[in-house]
Amino acid sequence: NPGPAVTVSAHPSNVSTNQALRLLAVYQGVNANATGDTVLPIVNSTSYSVSNVIFTNASISLTTAEAGLFTAPAAGGTAIVADAALSALTGSTVVSQRTVAATAAQAGQKLYVNVSVAQGAAATFDVYVYGYDFSSSN
Repeated sequence: NPGPAVTVSAHPSNVSTNQALRLLAVYQGVNANATGDTVLPIVNSTSYSVSNVIFTNASISLTTAEAGLFTAPAAGGTAIVADAALSALTGSTVVSQRTVAATAAQAGQKLYVNVSVAQGAAATFDVYVYGYDFSSSN
């Protein structure tokens, strides 16, 4: 008897394959109380297209802060997510899927969350960037 008929294991897809939507970048603890950029390194991809950006886990209700996601510092390059109010983030359990602009495939190894308007009190939030990896797996 080789064991149970059912086993549970992780999906065999590795992050260097281009089989599906996957996590491209993540940053936990973006400072919402200071204007400027937070760098999100791209995880193991040389060509990708962002399809979903999620802001979540706000440390307080973000009533004032505004932020966006860009391909260059200081809200430069392509606006993947335009600057917008983060007021939907009212606490740590709220998830806000942001509107992603239609963009060409990207090759840059960094994305930038730009906080354009500070909260005015100590506050943080997390950012998750998902998309399609067009990198060759060879």
